Amino acid sequence: MRIDPALLLVVLALAVPFVVELRTVAAWVGVDLSLVQTAVVGIAILGAIVLWAVTGGEEGNGSEPMG
Repeated sequence: MRIDPALLLVVLALAVPFVVELRTVAAWVGVDLSLVQTAVVGIAILGAIVLWAVTGGEEGNGSEPMG
């Protein structure tokens, strides 16, 4: 994994309000999103974050001391 599972949980928890507010921002620019469309976009965003976090090398996340 690229990041710790606990950090992934925090990132996903912080992404949920952004997905909810995405519908409001879309309405400001004149794009009407239904609840189903917002859910599909949200699932795609959260899935992309999880996919990014899970697919990664075993080189670590850069938090190990060097030397």
